[in-house]
Amino acid sequence: MKANVSFPEQFHCDPFGRLLAFHSMRTLLLFSSLFLVVTDAMAQAADSRVAIDLTQRTWQGIPGIERTAKGRVFASWFTGGPKEPAPDNTVVLSYRDDDGKTFTPPEAIALPSSDGTRVFDPTLWIDPKGRLWYVFNRGNNEIPKHDVWARICDNPDAPKPVFGTEFRVGYEGPYAFRMNKPTVLSSGEWIMPVTHAVEPIHDWFAGPKQLQGVGISTDEGKTWKLHGAVKAPEWALECMITELQDGRLWMLIRTGSGFLWESHSSDKGRTWNEARASGIRNPGSRFFIRRLSSGNLLLVNHYKFTGRSHLTAHVSTDDGATWNEGLLLDERRGVSYPDGVQDRDGLIWVTYDRDRQGVGEILLAKFREEDVLAGKNVSGAVTLAQTINKLDKPSYLTANWDAALAGDIVMQRLIKVTAPQMKGAHDAEFVCIGERAYIVEHDNDVAPGHGAGVAMVCVLTVVNLKTLAVEKTIPMAKAGQAFANVTLPEAQVFVPRIIRKDDHTLRTFFCSQPAKEQAVTWFRDFDLRTQAFEDSIHKAKLKTAAGTFDMEPRHFHADAAAQGFKKPPVREGLYIFDSFKEFDGRRYVALNNFPGKQNALAVLHDDFMTFEIIGHYNEPQSQQLSESAVNRLPDGTWMAICRNDAGNYHFTTSKDGKTWTVGETKPFVPNGLNSKPTFDKFGGVYYLGWQENTRFHDCNRSVFNVDISRDGRTWERKYRFESPHSFQYPTFHEHDGTIWLTVTQSDHKGSSDRIMFGKLEDVGRFEPQSGQKRIEWPAPP
Repeated sequence: MKANVSFPEQFHCDPFGRLLAFHSMRTLLLFSSLFLVVTDAMAQAADSRVAIDLTQRTWQGIPGIERTAKGRVFASWFTGGPKEPAPDNTVVLSYRDDDGKTFTPPEAIALPSSDGTRVFDPTLWIDPKGRLWYVFNRGNNEIPKHDVWARICDNPDAPKPVFGTEFRVGYEGPYAFRMNKPTVLSSGEWIMPVTHAVEPIHDWFAGPKQLQGVGISTDEGKTWKLHGAVKAPEWALECMITELQDGRLWMLIRTGSGFLWESHSSDKGRTWNEARASGIRNPGSRFFIRRLSSGNLLLVNHYKFTGRSHLTAHVSTDDGATWNEGLLLDERRGVSYPDGVQDRDGLIWVTYDRDRQGVGEILLAKFREEDVLAGKNVSGAVTLAQTINKLDKPSYLTANWDAALAGDIVMQRLIKVTAPQMKGAHDAEFVCIGERAYIVEHDNDVAPGHGAGVAMVCVLTVVNLKTLAVEKTIPMAKAGQAFANVTLPEAQVFVPRIIRKDDHTLRTFFCSQPAKEQAVTWFRDFDLRTQAFEDSIHKAKLKTAAGTFDMEPRHFHADAAAQGFKKPPVREGLYIFDSFKEFDGRRYVALNNFPGKQNALAVLHDDFMTFEIIGHYNEPQSQQLSESAVNRLPDGTWMAICRNDAGNYHFTTSKDGKTWTVGETKPFVPNGLNSKPTFDKFGGVYYLGWQENTRFHDCNRSVFNVDISRDGRTWERKYRFESPHSFQYPTFHEHDGTIWLTVTQSDHKGSSDRIMFGKLEDVGRFEPQSGQKRIEWPAPP
């Protein structure tokens, strides 16, 4: 269905202009009255307008800012749909007239199209004529088509600012977008930073194919010509242009390399030299650079950062050769994407976002150049972290909760439970009984990690919960071990698990993996009265649609293959993976074959030895899904989060545990790494743990987030663990009102050396953060 959109009165466009803004019925169903579809705007009367409701947005960010000569401040950002990027993304505008104290509710300036074209990355810019440009991108990864659009308001100080019809900013080629403001050169030409590609891109971004260039206009924006094809490391985008005092143009480029890259042009942007890393560190995020009225340069960037933190304003008095220490604008995690403007009185206005999927704040900082030079408020004009807009979502966290500080507090009280002679340890699980924790892990005394083959052993460690002292470590199983009833083969033992069977018994499970035979899952019982293992082991059983068998990978695979699973069988790698969880008196667990990329929900029978498969969840098979965690949502729906060795975590749901949806990524886990997730519920609150694809001090698996939710849909960050010793494969359990955890850590860049244990929190409690300090990790070599 063809549809155009009528905008609200204050942002109404020329009624005789064609609005290239279509919207899908699917979006309407998802977001109720978020956008209303009307008939062709060319045939409508000028007063045929429909209010647009943006009150149901669940995320927002990527702001822009401008201030008119008469003092009106405009702010832009984008939102819409469940995340970014998504086909429902929408760009909005808000403004204020009372010296910036209150902004109007956001209104849509351009809407997505019914063919799946999103609108995103808006930028505000006032040109030399005083016109306000609202520049944005349209992108479609199916057609594919990606290009730059704009609307212009001739009189932004009018009581009701009127924006003209949107038009395409004509750049050649199949792929182009931009993020930042244009610049007027000393020659009078206008120059706009552009990211582009020379071939069609069937994705939201062009990745390594992205090139940096500029659009040049010699006729005050009527036409634009694309110049430059600067190459930089992957995730090169969002470049900005500065005209240096010697006449050259200086391009700075965001990259994923840890530094901004740079290129120069000596012919006003027509050609550019080969890019190289600048000396300016950056976490892979947008920055802002602009010439101030004094002639000095202003740079707003992350400084001495951990991820996207410590947003700081700097001044250079030598045309960018050096920068001062600057003025700290916001030190919190999750602050990003600054944009700025200096008004006629010299006051600098900078907007940025924070926690896009959480509180979704669009923030404002104001200061003067002398404050940046002094590194403190010397002008009396500094105001920081003012709210332009934020999402209207209920918060379960206390005000100004610092998830990274909360994580540091927890890490400082963890104790090592791995025996001193062990060099590698990984993947622990535990139960708490009375005043003791019983922790199982697999170790080796050969090397860090868990690839020591037959040197791998499974052990049980007993920890006193009152004193946090290790009382004893008891061997559980090793290669070739002779038990009373059977001798294990000379094969590695792996992935131990533990559950309380009855008042006197703990049942431990482990996998034995011979090189050329089927791996087998065994169990061995531990007597709580004698604090000793029984001298025999037994095979666990797997019940499938075909019958009950020894718990071996071939039977697990055959059951999945009968339901359409196409990946080949493997001999090893079938594990009890997730923690045991109890619902309605039954014990459930996720089963996993790691090399075979298989997952299933199973129920443990009352004999505590038979695992019955309820349903498999392996779609899409084009991904590499494994190592899942499961739980049930408030309406009884099952939800699983799956590690994906081909990318980000995938989520799948099931009404009955048997039939599962095709897995997909979710916006609340935007950048996951291939590592074990967790999914628990304590005190009526869900705790979702996932490994973030961010390297802290160049350490793999060094950032782990724990988000909380009451409904499984809206999440907030309660803990962020950042450690140069890694923080991976944690397990959480509640005991007598306290949540305890085990976690794997390492001194070898993210390998696995030891298991740590300690207290996460008292259920539902928020530890005081006042007076607490972050861990000051030594700088990496």
